[in-house]
Amino acid sequence: MENVAKKLKDTIGGLTEILIVAIGLLVVVQIVFGSGGENGGIDIIGNITGVVDSFIGTGASLASLVALLIVMAVLGKKG
Repeated sequence: MENVAKKLKDTIGGLTEILIVAIGLLVVVQIVFGSGGENGGIDIIGNITGVVDSFIGTGASLASLVALLIVMAVLGKKG
């Protein structure tokens, strides 16, 4: 049973790393190409800011700074 739990933990950890890399890539793509309709309309930075707003409160001046810190942490994470 311990073996199964370890394999599951490793699988979830690997999936998490892949998702973090994907978020970093999407942030870079949005910075380079913008968030217009021509690239699928994905607004990853806006989504991160929206998540931060849901914790802090809409219109909080600190939300953009926290979103920036999240983006920098994702981009700075090394596997």
